[in-house]
Amino acid sequence: MRAPRPLVDQVCGQLRQAGAVAVVGPTGFGKSAVLDAVCTVWETSGDPVVRLSSAPGDAHLPYVPFMDLFTVCPDDVSGELSDVQRSTIDWVLRRVTGPEPDPAVLRVTVLSCLRAWGRRARLLLTVDDVHWWGRDSLGVFGYAARRSRGSVSLLAALRPGGPPAHDVLGGDAVEITVPTLRPQESAAVVRSFGIPLRTAARIHTATGGNPRLVSEIAAGLARAGTPAVLDVQPLAPYARKALRAWLSGLAAPVHWVLLLAALAADPSLDTVRRAGGPCADTALADAEAAGLIQVGATVRFPAPVVREGIIAEASGEAVSQAHLALATASSADDDRVWHQASALAPAGLPAYLVPALLGAAAEARAGADHARAAEFSLLAGARPGGDQHRLLVTAAHDAEAAGRFDLARAALDQLERGRAAPEARARARLAVVDAAGRGAALVEHLAAQALAEATAADDPGLIAAAHLRLARGLRLSRGCHPEALGHAWSAEEWAGRAGDAATRAAALALTALIEQGSGSAGHGALLGRALAAGHGHGAGPAPGAPRRTAVAFALLDDRVDEAARLLDEAPATCRADRLRLLAGSVRVHALRGEGAAAREVAGHLLALTRDLGASPGPAWHAAALAELAGGSLEEALACADLGLTASREEADTVLAAHCLHLSGVTRLLLRDTGGALADLLGVRDLARELGMRDPAEIRYDADLAEALLAAGDLPAALRTVASARRRAEDLRRRGVLASLARAEALCHTAAGDFDRAEELLDEARRAFEALGHPLQRGRVLLAHASVEQRRRRPARARELQAAAEAVFRGAGAPLWGPPRSEAARAQAWQAGLTDAERRITELVVEGLANRDIAAALYISVKTVEAVLTRIYRKLQVRSRVQLMALVRKDDHRAAR
Repeated sequence: MRAPRPLVDQVCGQLRQAGAVAVVGPTGFGKSAVLDAVCTVWETSGDPVVRLSSAPGDAHLPYVPFMDLFTVCPDDVSGELSDVQRSTIDWVLRRVTGPEPDPAVLRVTVLSCLRAWGRRARLLLTVDDVHWWGRDSLGVFGYAARRSRGSVSLLAALRPGGPPAHDVLGGDAVEITVPTLRPQESAAVVRSFGIPLRTAARIHTATGGNPRLVSEIAAGLARAGTPAVLDVQPLAPYARKALRAWLSGLAAPVHWVLLLAALAADPSLDTVRRAGGPCADTALADAEAAGLIQVGATVRFPAPVVREGIIAEASGEAVSQAHLALATASSADDDRVWHQASALAPAGLPAYLVPALLGAAAEARAGADHARAAEFSLLAGARPGGDQHRLLVTAAHDAEAAGRFDLARAALDQLERGRAAPEARARARLAVVDAAGRGAALVEHLAAQALAEATAADDPGLIAAAHLRLARGLRLSRGCHPEALGHAWSAEEWAGRAGDAATRAAALALTALIEQGSGSAGHGALLGRALAAGHGHGAGPAPGAPRRTAVAFALLDDRVDEAARLLDEAPATCRADRLRLLAGSVRVHALRGEGAAAREVAGHLLALTRDLGASPGPAWHAAALAELAGGSLEEALACADLGLTASREEADTVLAAHCLHLSGVTRLLLRDTGGALADLLGVRDLARELGMRDPAEIRYDADLAEALLAAGDLPAALRTVASARRRAEDLRRRGVLASLARAEALCHTAAGDFDRAEELLDEARRAFEALGHPLQRGRVLLAHASVEQRRRRPARARELQAAAEAVFRGAGAPLWGPPRSEAARAQAWQAGLTDAERRITELVVEGLANRDIAAALYISVKTVEAVLTRIYRKLQVRSRVQLMALVRKDDHRAAR
């Protein structure tokens, strides 16, 4: 694995300053890779490097690590040593036999060697695998290291809980902890292997961000063939090499206590101790020292894939015996039943355990632990005969409520193998579709199969539920498509026949969403019917669908306070509901300019998404929104890119369009005109493809107009504003109209009509103040400052710029425009030019031809020629050569 460059630079810098650095981190965190990279940097400068290491079998051998030092010690260095010291070296290298040398003599020998070598060269001495060193070796090295400081540089890789840095390198050694990978960093590693982001999230959770495990599992999956987006195959086999290396050399009692901790339903320290017997504490300590577990009130695996691997490597008999030991040690009835059942083969499960498993499932369900309920039901449903199929359907529904696609899929697989009735299979298929989340389009075939099976069973409620899933999946992948609308209407009709109020309400709410997106004015009435339809129980989803649609409509209509109230009142009946509520909360906080709160909630959403293995697209989209409101533009762009990738992988075209819009806006704010225009034109194409005519659905029009203007295409910018305004006025979208006023003002500024521009900006500012959108108001103030700059009113421009900065600073948001220092650096040639004209001038100075400029800015060559004509006129030059000379002369004058 490759060490992160910033970490390597940090270690090298501290080595130069302090002379001794300890790189600290658990097993698999890449400490050895960091040492390798630092050694490479050191050797590139022509300086010597000596690396001391050991292996598990070397701990009982005296002074083995120093063989590496003495083997490469130059002759002129050893020539300075005394005869006794050279004899000591010969003994360590096994050149001579005889009694073991005096430890004091060996300490002085190592120290003398290092000092003599250090006088000749800038030596770097690195030590690795210190946890395998014997006590004598550690004592010798610590003595020499502490006294050779200044003569040589020292670098060690250490584990937490192992020999401390001050014992190995001295009291003033610098400790640098190797961090776990952040989710974004894990995603970057996994994406480099072409693996989907949903799988990347699973890998990050399974590894705890352990760098070695992340890269090893990703590489293994890639070698086996890129997994499907909704793939649920075990990850442990792809970490087998690392796991076996970590487990090798551990005694049998350690393996046994690790297996107990891995299988324990209640992994409390007391339970594992009781099951493990007298040797448990010693074994737990050894396992913790190896970095495999963390022991506190519970026994925790920092990398859950280690737990999976331990179970996978154990024999069936060992697993059965461990479950029986845990059943005896468990204090809770449900845990005892779980282990008793798990110790047996499915066919051998006694009938008397089934009611106990069902009781435990009911208790878990009542406590909202739907994943645990699903696991109990799956165990009970594994026993052939009786109510097996009904229990498996129940397990599928519990898995769906928990957002656990893997468990829902397991229940369906058992039903298909058991040749269950069409109705049972249909219900399980619909649960799998729901558990897929925003990836529903990828399992559209399951919804279609469920519809066929429901029709064969002649069950109106089930038919309605299947139509509803088909409608939802089609909306995500194809937007306001007539086929999606047809399935939604069919769902409402069949639910009415079945008397299924919940499915009927959900179908009406989905119909309202599709109608709203297509620009129909009747969507509000449909939502009213959905809210009035009631909340009965049926085969439909949770009864919160109409309320969630009401939240969406409130946000579309810029009624932020109402949306916040609806979110506060909405019940979270399961963890999947919690995902949707958190995403809505991020959007509300972002609109209100509450950046810190938006980022905090987005962090919770990302963590919950990873825990559930849910669709990562919505979480990354929310994170991008939060970063725009309270983080950094660069981080917002990175999150938007991840959201776009995840949405495309899951065929969620609607969310992909939203993520692409965020990417385009962020690039626009970062002054990447070409990238912004490419993204925003892509959003326009997707919106048309999806049949979205409501400009509030994806508010890209004003941003697209601004990007077109920045690229020099004023006519196209004006056409974009005019087209969007007609639609926004028809639907009374106040926030959209305010954004369009800002964009139109910039167009009038480019045309020299400053008075009209000021009128529009005042109108936009007042609108955003009334709507409670502070960041949008700040953006208007920035636009107004640029207008005043163009009008040669620097004092007023500075006043508006300061007001805008105060808005963004108060919200904790990054400034959505150039800071004052950048404006102050503007050179004389830029005065009077628009942003588009300045950008084209810069590209001319860089030596680009008109055709290349057009390609870079996504505009036509004729537009470039027209803009250049305006630039020549404004700057009073006649050719490209004169323009380049003017700019370079002005820049040179400013730099002096």
